[in-house]
Amino acid sequence: MTTTWHPTGLLEGQPAKPYGIIILNQPINRNALNAVISHAVLLVCADGGGNRLMKYEEDTELRKRLPDAIVGDLDSLSIEAADYWKCKGVKIVRYADQYATDFTKSLRWMRQEWDKQKGEDAELDVVVMGGLGGRVDQGFSQIHHLYMVHQQPELLRGSIYLLSEQSLSFVLAVGENEVYINQKSFAENVGIIPVLGLTRITTSGLEWDVSDWPTEFGAQVSTSNHIRSDLVKITVGDKRPLLTFELANGLCAAEF
Repeated sequence: MTTTWHPTGLLEGQPAKPYGIIILNQPINRNALNAVISHAVLLVCADGGGNRLMKYEEDTELRKRLPDAIVGDLDSLSIEAADYWKCKGVKIVRYADQYATDFTKSLRWMRQEWDKQKGEDAELDVVVMGGLGGRVDQGFSQIHHLYMVHQQPELLRGSIYLLSEQSLSFVLAVGENEVYINQKSFAENVGIIPVLGLTRITTSGLEWDVSDWPTEFGAQVSTSNHIRSDLVKITVGDKRPLLTFELANGLCAAEF
């Protein structure tokens, strides 16, 4: 079975499937958010993400898009931001469950809302605006969520992407993956990270392709490889690795 990916479409206003955006309580990569916000069918702020989006909205040079909801336990949403969004008619949804993160609460709300609009079998991709340049534990938490939600259809039916300061990252499928890209959206650097442990990969379309190559932490890992084709093929063994592309300069965060 072959899984196809079209990450360039997200960044160039031609998505292959409908997608929603979740804004985490992380510094926003404004250039990347500008590229994806206009075509999002749903926009959700995870708790303090509402503070971040308010600052984004206040910059009149940036595109404006009201969130469909602010979701979480609301311990990080400022009073100022809550009032700001309430005045604009934005839903503020409080979930008090301390055993779920604001990330998963936002995913659950988005999935339920899409079910209401399109039915339970309708796929919806998700773009998560996060950051990997701050606290290490928070960065690992975001990667953890990319893996976790694939096992929970009540949270995700579709693909999920992490759009951070310099990269677009997502979890490959077991088997053959075909990734269609336009190199205007990406710099040349690419990494294939064996987060779950030892797996074997075969690649084509990269500068240093490999065949049935074992990869795991503590041994050999494919980082800082280079894109050499608009179609990158990666065949994966039994454990799904993380694929991460470096964004082109115009999409990278202006500041960290």
